[in-house]
Amino acid sequence: ARRFRFEAVAIERICATLNSLGRPLCPSDLPAACRGDADLGDLAQAVDSRFELSDLMLPAKQAGQIAELVQAAANLTRVHHDWGTARAWNESGLSALFAGPPGTGKTMAAEAIARAVGMPMYRIDLSQVVNKYVGETEKNLRRLFDVADGIDAILFFDEADSLFGKRSEVKDAHDRYANLEISYLLERMERFKGMAILATNRKKDLDEAFLRRLRFVVDFPLPGPEERLAIWRGMMPSGVAVSEVDFAFLARQFALAGGHIRSIVFQACLQGAARNDGRRLDMPLLLRAVRRELDKLGRPISPDQFGPWAGHIEDA
Repeated sequence: ARRFRFEAVAIERICATLNSLGRPLCPSDLPAACRGDADLGDLAQAVDSRFELSDLMLPAKQAGQIAELVQAAANLTRVHHDWGTARAWNESGLSALFAGPPGTGKTMAAEAIARAVGMPMYRIDLSQVVNKYVGETEKNLRRLFDVADGIDAILFFDEADSLFGKRSEVKDAHDRYANLEISYLLERMERFKGMAILATNRKKDLDEAFLRRLRFVVDFPLPGPEERLAIWRGMMPSGVAVSEVDFAFLARQFALAGGHIRSIVFQACLQGAARNDGRRLDMPLLLRAVRRELDKLGRPISPDQFGPWAGHIEDA
C-alpha cells in the first residue's frame, strides 16, 4: 500500500489479474502485477538490468557513494513511515546525478542499482518528452512522473543536460515557456516518490537550483591504471583464451574508459573469429582494435605507445 499508490479501480483490476492465476501467490507476483499495469507509452522504455554491483570498477569514493544510494533505497519506506520523515519530506524519493565523460560506467551503474534494489528501470526518451509546442513538454513530464510515482520505479534520464539545463535570460515567449518547463521539472522532481537517476557528460550546463535539490551527486572519473586493469580482465569473454594478452601493458599504456575498452574487446573478437585458429585473443589483434578506437576518438597515435608490438599496427 505504501509503495504502490493506486486508486480503488486499479487495485480491483490488479487483484482480479492475480486471482485469475489459479495458484498460490509468490512474493514477486504482486509487485510484477502492479508494475505491469503501468503505461508510459512512448515516453520511456523498460531497461533489462544486466549488471551486478560487483561488475562496477570504480574508485573507493564512488563505490561508497553507490553503496550509500542502494542502502538509502532499501531503507526509504521504513524511514518515511516508521521514523516519521514522510510528514516533513512528503514521502519524497531519491534523486541522483551521475556525471562524467562518455564510457565511464554511468548507465552500467544505474542498471546495477536497479538490480540491487529490485526496482524496474525506465530510460526516458527525451525526443518524445520534449515538445516544441507550448505546454506539451510539461504535460509529458506530468504523465511520466504520475505513472512512475505509482509503480515505485527508477527513471533514468540520459544526457540530462538537454532537459535540465540552465534557465536563460528571457528574451521572447519561447524563453519564458522554456524556463517555466524547467521550474515545473524542479518542483516535480522534489515530489517524485521513486528514484530518479540523471546522467550527463556536461555537469556545468545543469541548472544550479536543480543541483541543490539532488540527494546524491556521483562524479565518474576516467579509470586509473588499476581500474583499467580490472576492466580489461573483466571484459574478456569467458570462452576465449587470453593467455597471450599482456593486460598490465594495455592498462598502463592506454588511458581509456570502460566503454571504449568494451568496444575494443568486441572488435577484436569479431576480427579474431575470422582467423579460424580457435577462440583466442592475442596482443596484435587487440592492439589493432585499440588503434581503431583511438582513431575514432581523434587521439594522436605514436608507435611508442604500442611498445614491442608497434610493427603489427603500422598498416592498421
